[in-house]
Amino acid sequence: MKDLYLVDGYNVIFWCPEIFGRTDLESSRKKLIDLMEDYGAHNDIEVIIVFDGQGQSTKAKVEKIDDFFTLVYTPSRMTADSYIEKESYLRRDEYRHIFVVTSEGPEQSQVLGNGSYRVAVDDLVKAVNEDKAVQTTFISHNNRKNLRSEIGRAIPASVQEKLDKLRKR
Repeated sequence: MKDLYLVDGYNVIFWCPEIFGRTDLESSRKKLIDLMEDYGAHNDIEVIIVFDGQGQSTKAKVEKIDDFFTLVYTPSRMTADSYIEKESYLRRDEYRHIFVVTSEGPEQSQVLGNGSYRVAVDDLVKAVNEDKAVQTTFISHNNRKNLRSEIGRAIPASVQEKLDKLRKR
């Protein structure tokens, strides 16, 4: 069984204006989606990001990006908070743990009653940054081990210096 992260999208975006700009919500949504998709895939977590609905829609718009990543735009008269509270209750037996990412106190209290865990936005940002650091270290370490076979690495330093002098003439 996997863990599930239910993320209140706009709450995360507006909580971290230094990461997600407030002037272009489309870019901010895309950045959040990219970060969470990477984090979920790297940590074997299913992620559902919920955004408050807009317009006149009476049904939630669900975009399944892949088997473990989903975007939800709530109906016009439903908040992301309400959707997340409902889903955390309905899905409580499908996942090992359900984590609700928000920094809104009432929502945090509600989901605790459903048996879910709350994750403050600051804690999520910290976890994502730590995950990025682990990925960067892994990639740089493995790239050093798998260097291309280049003739320049086999030439002694003294010969390289002489060749550099010739090249600079």
